[in-house]
Amino acid sequence: MGFAKLIDGDILQFAPNPILVDGNYIGNPPGEVYEAEGYKAVVYAEDPGEAPEGCVWEEVWTEEEDSIVQSWVPAEAPDD
Repeated sequence: MGFAKLIDGDILQFAPNPILVDGNYIGNPPGEVYEAEGYKAVVYAEDPGEAPEGCVWEEVWTEEEDSIVQSWVPAEAPDD
């Protein structure tokens, strides 16, 4: 499991390792340290498989109270 912040509603910014807390670097910190610094657990969705014809899957991130959740939505396939 990773920890991240959601920036501008759609950009995942992963937590650094080591993380700087109160002037001290902490390597491989427990989740509680990340949570105290405003990061949330990232929850990944299962791969949806083949997309409908003419579409591709686009990931969407939703910020919940204690996590950031990935989901997938169909989007129009780009022209080649």
